Amino acid sequence: MRHRIKNCIFKFMYISIIIYLMTFIPAIFGYKPLVVISGSMEPKLKVGSILYYHKEDINNFEKGDILVYTTKSYIISHRIVEISEDGFITKGDANKTIDSNEVFKEQVLGKGVNWCIPLLGYYSDYIYHHKYLLYISIYVLIIDLFRDSYKEYKKKVGMKNEKGN
Repeated sequence: MRHRIKNCIFKFMYISIIIYLMTFIPAIFGYKPLVVISGSMEPKLKVGSILYYHKEDINNFEKGDILVYTTKSYIISHRIVEISEDGFITKGDANKTIDSNEVFKEQVLGKGVNWCIPLLGYYSDYIYHHKYLLYISIYVLIIDLFRDSYKEYKKKVGMKNEKGN
């Protein structure tokens, strides 16, 4: 019974780590994850989702693209409604009015994709802010793997010694 509980806990830990690390796989291809924290872009981008964005040449943006940009306090993802000489006029899909401030080209981080992974942002954000849980889990799993490998080694050595005698 104890062995079953241990296996369930370790499976949960493996799955949790793999899911967290999978959120960063698109980064290999230049896509950075961003957790959606407001409902301004619903229903396209739901709160708690992960939106991916990538670096894009400033001249390649078009009306209707999701623009990811930074302010002093936040990273925001809103849709471009107008392009000006100095930057962009944006609006959240769920907002009734355009944003009050123009987004200047220096603020732009990239272009958001038109899809997101629902709910995974809650998990990723929690782990990101409690990284010690991730480190402890990895440490425990590595120790367990070494312990299991050592047990297997001892069994093989024991079998060889029995055959040799």
